[in-house]
Amino acid sequence: METVGKFEFSRKDLVGHGAFAVVFKGRHREKHDWEVAVKCINKKNLAKSQTLLGKEIKILKELKHENIVALHDFQETASSVYLVMEYCNGETWQTVFT
Repeated sequence: METVGKFEFSRKDLVGHGAFAVVFKGRHREKHDWEVAVKCINKKNLAKSQTLLGKEIKILKELKHENIVALHDFQETASSVYLVMEYCNGETWQTVFT
């Protein structure tokens, strides 16, 4: 298991991936029933977008709304950025809006 703050995840629990990130299902290390999504972003994929990611993190930390996925924690290493977000189980936005 890998850790990000108070949360942990296994790379075996892949939820999905996109152009810039891979998302894994994780959980709180003490409250095991608290499921989260851990978004792993390789800094090599960011290039010029690293400043935009910093702004996105700042905005997500401040936003609190039932229709916005919550950011619980984040961590930056030399090679990656990890966002620990609310885990949303269910349909994807593509299936809902098509």
